[in-house]
Amino acid sequence: MVDADVVVVGAGFAGLAAALDLAESGASVVVLEARDRVGGRVWSPRLDNGVVAELGGEWIMPGDEAVEDLAARLGLDLVASGVDYLRREPRGEGAVSIAEVDAFLEAADAFMGQVDAHGLSFGEALDAVPGDDGARAVVRARLQGTFATDLSRVAWRSGWHAGRLVAEPATYRRVAGGNQMIAVEAAGRLADVRLGQEVGAIALVDAGVRVDGTGPVRATAAVVALPAPIASGLSFDPPLEPDQSAALGELPMGVASKLAVPLAGEADPLSVQCANASFWFWVGRGRSAVRSVVTSFAGGELAQDVLATGSGDPDPWIRRIAALAPELRLAGPALMKVWADDPFARGAYSAWDRRSVERADLFERMHGPIAFAGEHTAGLHAGTMEGAILSGRRAARQVLEHMGSR
Repeated sequence: MVDADVVVVGAGFAGLAAALDLAESGASVVVLEARDRVGGRVWSPRLDNGVVAELGGEWIMPGDEAVEDLAARLGLDLVASGVDYLRREPRGEGAVSIAEVDAFLEAADAFMGQVDAHGLSFGEALDAVPGDDGARAVVRARLQGTFATDLSRVAWRSGWHAGRLVAEPATYRRVAGGNQMIAVEAAGRLADVRLGQEVGAIALVDAGVRVDGTGPVRATAAVVALPAPIASGLSFDPPLEPDQSAALGELPMGVASKLAVPLAGEADPLSVQCANASFWFWVGRGRSAVRSVVTSFAGGELAQDVLATGSGDPDPWIRRIAALAPELRLAGPALMKVWADDPFARGAYSAWDRRSVERADLFERMHGPIAFAGEHTAGLHAGTMEGAILSGRRAARQVLEHMGSR
């Protein structure tokens, strides 16, 4: 006897997107989540001044149709962030003008269009671009932050970054009440979401699955929607095929942290890239006014060392922001999230080396009645909220096709 048609492991955007589609198809669904909240690597806590901060996934990019569609299904409004994600003012030691950065990126786009960069790391490709070394260093700081690891470890992939490096002006959005509201509203539409349920093992039994965590759950099929390091640590019976197991276990994860500091008084919108370290910070808009918070993102191992994020003390990071933007009036207690230290994530998002690129199809291959979802299974959409949702919807289709073929 089964407890549900499908058990979904993980209540992040991928798992909840899968669960919604499965439920709307008529399947009964149980969702198991290890945390005491839904949303996974999307977390929107409220600061002491009442402003909602984004300490996880933040940027709804132009063309993110899956995020837009899901927000609309859930009755959530999207608002312009007032910050252009790619256009940042370099400040600090080694800073160059935005115009110089733009010129280097234009040269990089032209160069990459003329050469075969296959087999190069992103760092090697960037080093080969003719141009000003000062601008190159600033671009490296920005991109190393984006990929959240040293660029020498990241494979150059045609089509990454929407196929271009140049930072053209664009509008980026967020959910009015915080991006985590997508997860909260999605979970509210599901009949059975169980928090505090850490799963350790999944077995194929009686033409179905048994998921073992706080208590066993039996179902006809399952969706595993966990970050790659966590999915890799599950015990599968029978085991995953060696190639799929190796792909999950060896996929690099980016190292990133976020910081949110309340602001006193009025501030202007701001977007600043530290020129000699891979962190940046911004002040954006809400529905009608500038939001009273400065948020910062630090990507890569070196940035974690420079800002001493591993200490758990946000003060070194706050001091760096204050030095680069003395016009800001930082006030009140800050919130910092170090994603590498999160036991249910063990990293920010996938950082693709060449071997992982070659194994990309393995991340979405089913294991019997078990489908896999998560940003790391979303190909060129990896590392984004868009990718997480797309992966969940794809996993739901796989499960429905499997159950329909029985």
